[in-house]
Amino acid sequence: MFRNLIPESLESKLQDGLAHAMKLGADGAEAYLSVSRGNKAKVQNGALEDLTQSKRGGLGVRVMREGRTGLATSTDLSRADFKDLFATAFELAALGDEDKWVRQAEPSGTDDLPSRYNAELESLTPQDRIERAMRLEAEARKASSKVAAIRESSWSDGIGASLLLTQKGVRAADFGNYAAASIELAVAEGEDRQAAWHWDMGRHADLDLATIGAEAARKGEQKLNPKALPAGKYRVVLHPEVAVDLLGIIAGMLSAESVSRGRSLFAGKLGQTIASPLLTMVDDGRLILPDGSAALGSEPWDGEGLPTRRNVLIEEGVLKTYLHTLRSAAEMGQAPTASAGRGLGSNPGVTTFNLVPTAGTESLASLLEQAEGGVLITELMGLHTVDPVSGDLSVGASGIRIRGGALAEPVDKITFAGNLRDFLTRIAALGNDLRWYGSSAGLSILLDDIALGGA
Repeated sequence: MFRNLIPESLESKLQDGLAHAMKLGADGAEAYLSVSRGNKAKVQNGALEDLTQSKRGGLGVRVMREGRTGLATSTDLSRADFKDLFATAFELAALGDEDKWVRQAEPSGTDDLPSRYNAELESLTPQDRIERAMRLEAEARKASSKVAAIRESSWSDGIGASLLLTQKGVRAADFGNYAAASIELAVAEGEDRQAAWHWDMGRHADLDLATIGAEAARKGEQKLNPKALPAGKYRVVLHPEVAVDLLGIIAGMLSAESVSRGRSLFAGKLGQTIASPLLTMVDDGRLILPDGSAALGSEPWDGEGLPTRRNVLIEEGVLKTYLHTLRSAAEMGQAPTASAGRGLGSNPGVTTFNLVPTAGTESLASLLEQAEGGVLITELMGLHTVDPVSGDLSVGASGIRIRGGALAEPVDKITFAGNLRDFLTRIAALGNDLRWYGSSAGLSILLDDIALGGA
C-alpha cells in the first residue's frame, strides 16, 4: 500500500534530484515527501450534509551550501523530474544566512514498530461512513433528551505516507491510516442553551460511537444553567481534557530552540525541580499500547531521519531534558532527542510524538472528596495567550462546583489566572484515570490554592 501512494518511480526521481544537487556543488541535500488520502461523511439532524474525498501531496527539498540552506516546494508530483526544484533550492541557499549548527543524520535504525496500517479502514464504503456518522448522532440523542440540535456529526478516515531521503543515505519512510469520529451538539433546558462536542480517533474502524455521543451529551448537560462563582482561592480538579492542553503547552516550552533564544519559562532550568514530585512526563515516539498496537503518534523516525525514542521530560518534578532537533543539540552541546518534525516548506522543528504523564493512584471520587468546596475545571479558553517567557496566564474557564464530594452546579465566566509555575508546583494529587486524546494523554489533576476570578 505504501507504493500506491509513493511509487518506486517517484522515489527514483527524488534520488536523481539529490544527485543533481550534489553535482551543482551542494554540501547536502534532502527531499521530504508527504502524500495522503482522506474520506469524510458529515450529517446534521439526520440528514447528510457532506460526503467528501480528498488527496493531498507535496514535496519539500532542502539544500545545504557553504553553511547556508535553501528550501523549495512543489505539489506537482507528476513532473518528469525534480532537478529544477533542487537547483532552485541550491540557488536560494546562496541568499540565506550562514548557520554553523545545521546538521544531518547518519543512516540508522529500522522500522521495527507494529504496522500502522489497518486494511479494514481501507475497505469502508461511502455508505459505511454515512451510517457511522448517523449512528453517532443517534447515540448522542439516545443519551440525553436535552439534545436540541446536532450541529455536526462526522466520521472521517484516511491513509498517509511520508518519505525522507538524503544524500547521506537516510531513507526514513512512514505509512499508516487512522479513523476519527466527532460530534458537536446543542443541549437545552428552559431558556438556557449550551454547546458541547466530543471526539475520538484511532487506527481501527470500531471507534466507540456510543461513548463519544454520550460524552458529548453529558458535557452539554453539565453546562446548563450555570451559576456565578465568587472570586477566591480554591482547590481545583482539572479534567483530563484540560490537563492535556496544559501539559501540551509545558512540552512546547521545552523546545530547545525556544530555550536557546530565551523564549521559554524553562530556560536554564535543566536538572532543577520545576514541578511537584508527583509529576513525571515522557514523550515516546515508539510507544506500544497494551494491546500490542503502535500508539497514534508512534513513528519509526523523526523528521530528520533519527530513530525515535522515549524521552523523559520531567521526572518526579525535575526537568530532565529539552527537546532537540539536530541543530539545537549541536548548538547547545547536548545529545539529540530525535524530536524533529517536518513540513514541506520549512526547516525541521521540534515536535512531540506521544506525550503522556505517569498516572497517579487516586480515583476521581477521591480527588473530588479532597477538593471539597472547590471546582472541577472542564474547559479553559484562550490558552494560546499564555506568555511562554514568563508563564503568566489569565484565561477563561468553566466547570462544576464540588459539594459533599460530588459534582454540583455548573459555573462559568471564571477567570483562571496565575502562572504555569503555580500549575506545576501546586499539584497535590494525580488521578488514575489516564485517557488518550489523539497522541496525547491526560488525567485528573488536583491543584492546591488556585486563584479563580468570578462574579
